[in-house]
Amino acid sequence: MPKTKKTNKKYKIDKNPIVTMLGHVDHGKTSLLDAIRGTKVQCGEAGGITQSVRAHKIDYKTKNNDVYTITFIDTPGHKAFSQMRSRGAHVTDIVVLVVAADDGVQPQTIEAIKFAKEAKVPIIVALNKIDLPDIDKSKILRELADQKVQVEKLGGEVIYVETSAKKNKGLDDLLEAVLLTAEINSLKERKPKKGIAEAVVLESTKDNFLGSINFCLIKSGSINIDAVYSFEDQHKKIRAIKDENFCNVKEAKTSDPVWIAGFEKEIPVGSTIFFYNDPKDIKVKKVKPQESIEEKPSEDIELDEEILSQLIESQSREEKSELNIILKSESQGTLEVAQKEIQKLGNDETSINIIEKGTGDISEDDIIKAKNSHGIVIGFKSYLPKKNERISRIEKVLVKNYEIIYELLEEIAEVIDSMKEPVMTKVEVARAKIKKVFTLSDGSRVAGCTVIKGTVLKGYQCFIERPGKNKNKVLGEAKIISLKCRKEEVREAGKGTECGILLNENIEFEKDDEIVCFKLEKD
Repeated sequence: MPKTKKTNKKYKIDKNPIVTMLGHVDHGKTSLLDAIRGTKVQCGEAGGITQSVRAHKIDYKTKNNDVYTITFIDTPGHKAFSQMRSRGAHVTDIVVLVVAADDGVQPQTIEAIKFAKEAKVPIIVALNKIDLPDIDKSKILRELADQKVQVEKLGGEVIYVETSAKKNKGLDDLLEAVLLTAEINSLKERKPKKGIAEAVVLESTKDNFLGSINFCLIKSGSINIDAVYSFEDQHKKIRAIKDENFCNVKEAKTSDPVWIAGFEKEIPVGSTIFFYNDPKDIKVKKVKPQESIEEKPSEDIELDEEILSQLIESQSREEKSELNIILKSESQGTLEVAQKEIQKLGNDETSINIIEKGTGDISEDDIIKAKNSHGIVIGFKSYLPKKNERISRIEKVLVKNYEIIYELLEEIAEVIDSMKEPVMTKVEVARAKIKKVFTLSDGSRVAGCTVIKGTVLKGYQCFIERPGKNKNKVLGEAKIISLKCRKEEVREAGKGTECGILLNENIEFEKDDEIVCFKLEKD
């Protein structure tokens, strides 16, 4: 097993990464997390409170004494995490998939892989219990490949680390892998959707002295002791902020896990709370008596826009967007007409998926199914009971009912148009000049290079550029699948370093051509 070592690399990370440890029972997920905490952070006593902690921070110091903060989420069961996710609490940036070297891929491993792919977050494989005798690493890597998890050493994209929680081995490798993944995926802070900050509830309980308290993860923004929280009809100044060890703190920033006191009642796990500097900034919805669906207040229109933006964001990383629809109508005849016309609206960029259809009123079950599939509910000459309308607002599911087919089709066409792939720009991050070309026994070609700009990372997208008198010529695009320095596989090569680069595409590059690494950013 390779020795654990820290590096001198400076990571360009705008946001502290949030990492979730997932894996099968008894594969050492909690032990690995405890080993990281025990060797990287001084843990305080917090009485019984620590028994229900779902997240905590560690400060990791690299070889050149740079300190990076990482937040880890502990999930005692997939059910709890799935419930949070079904409520729209997308809190994870990276998943560490813990697989025991003596047990391999098991049912909960497969569930964890499914979760990570649905959440569209990168995976790091931690092969744990590597200190045990008679283990078959190749077998486990094949089992992972069967689940579409191809690790780097087999030519894939997933970072693979060998660890032993018992022997404290591989911990630095794992933390370096987290930081590298955060850099490659360009984690960035975003503005809160409302107010000065927003947080998701990870744990809700009562304290004998503080009353209702909630363990929250700050998703964006920052709060201090003077902040005012807002959740449904609760609007009040917070009483206290405490870290995961239940020690008082003055401020909480993006990615921080903190206990917040001052709530009137416990808030459901997975709910989103917004914070403000001034109670006057909070917009309170006022529902008029006998209000009809057609006479929605402006706040509900804003809610529809917020739901739609979340729907679009959930599709943003897919190669082809998909609009999931629950369709209801008054009769079988009108249902067939609506289905036929709606499906005509699909195009090359967005497909229409009617996941369920039927006649009758729009039910609570229809709303929950749409929520779980990140979809919407469309009614054509159907009926939405007031009770279910309220449920759709609470669950933040877009429900629309139409009497005229043309209005139905026009609005769905607008939704599809808004889901189109945004215009992306290539931003150069590194460049390497080809000094020599080597041909391997299997016919693949390796570019012997010197890095002349930035830091080349394994996994970067790139294009090959041939210098010309008037204009440089682009020979083709590819991805770096292997990066070697002094015949050893590495993950990065800095400016001035000589390295060998293997691409996933067969491009006829030559000496003096340049490999240009880039990231895609929205215009």
